[in-house]
Amino acid sequence: MTGTAEVAIGVYRLALPLGIHGVPTVSAYLLAGDGADTLVDCGIAAAAVEGGDPGPDGTAALSAALAACGSSLERIERIVVTHAHIDHFGLAGEVVRRSGGELWMHARTELDLAKYDEPDEAVDRRTLMLADHGLYGEELTETSEGLLDWMPVMPSIGRPSTRLAGGERFTAGGQAWEVVHTPGHSPGHICLWNAAQRLLCSGDHLLQIVSPPVTFERGFETDPMRSYLDSLDRVRALEPGLVLPGHGNPFPDGARRAEAISQGKRRRLQQIRELVEAREHTVTELTTELFRSALTGPQRHFAMAEILAYLAFHEVRGVLSRARRPDGVFVWRPAEHREAG
Repeated sequence: MTGTAEVAIGVYRLALPLGIHGVPTVSAYLLAGDGADTLVDCGIAAAAVEGGDPGPDGTAALSAALAACGSSLERIERIVVTHAHIDHFGLAGEVVRRSGGELWMHARTELDLAKYDEPDEAVDRRTLMLADHGLYGEELTETSEGLLDWMPVMPSIGRPSTRLAGGERFTAGGQAWEVVHTPGHSPGHICLWNAAQRLLCSGDHLLQIVSPPVTFERGFETDPMRSYLDSLDRVRALEPGLVLPGHGNPFPDGARRAEAISQGKRRRLQQIRELVEAREHTVTELTTELFRSALTGPQRHFAMAEILAYLAFHEVRGVLSRARRPDGVFVWRPAEHREAG
C-alpha cells in the first residue's frame, strides 16, 4: 500500500510503488530539515497512481509523496542510498538532477553500478554462473534475465558525489545520524543510525516478514554470508528501538529481529552442510530439495544465489568443496573428497 506517514520526530516514511517481480512497494524515508531535507532511498520511475503518467523523468510518485510531507525534490540537499539495487536507487540520478543535491553511497556500490553500465554483460555472467551449477534451458533464461526487467524504470544511473566507508556522521533537522556499513545483502549496503531516537534506517538489511536474501555474485564477495552475519551482530549491538525497513512497515526491537534472522541463516547453513555430507549435490538439486513449491525466475535466482552464499561459507572454512563433473557442472561434497589438482 502506497502512502506517507510520520514514523518518528521529523522522519517520514514514503511507501512508493514498485510492482515488479511481485514486490508492491519500497520504503524511502524523508529526514526533514530546516529549509533542506535528506532523502534515504528513492524508488523507481513510476506514476503517483496505478496506470497514471510517471512524467518525463519518472518522478511522479516520489514528487507526490514528498509533497504530502511538505517537501519537494527541490528541497533535497542530500540523498543517501542504502544500497544500489534498482528498487532503492532507480531515481537517484533524477533526484540529483532535479534537486542539485549530493548523492551519498558506499564505495563498494561500484560493483552494482558496473552491472547497470553493462546489463547484458551482467546477465551473461549470471547465466554462466547458474549454468555452471546445473541450470539449463528456459529456466536458465528466465532466472538469469531478471535484471533486464528493472532497467526501464531507472531513467539514468546515479553517480555518487560522496563515497562512504562507514562511520560518517551528518545532521538532519538538528538530529545526528551515523552511517553503519552492513554488507551481506549487497557489498555496499549501509544502514543509518539515530542514537538519540534509537532509530535504524535498515534498507534491506533487516526486514520484518522475510529473511533478506544474501546473494553470491561472481566478482563480488568471497564470503557474503559471513559478512551478513557479522553485520547482523553489529546492528544487534545497537539495540534499535524502531527499525525503518526498505520494505514494509516500521517495527520495534531491532536486536530481536537481527537475532532471529541470524539464527535462521545458521540453521540453513547447518541444513545445507548435512545434505551435502549425506551425498554430493549440485546447487540446482539443493534448490529443488529446499524449495518444494514452484519458483518464478527471480525467486529461483535469489534461492540459488543464496545457496551459493551458504556453500561459499563452508568452502572458505574447508568444510565443503566443489569439483566439476564431466558435463562441466559443479558438484558439492565434503572437503575431504577434494580431488588433487
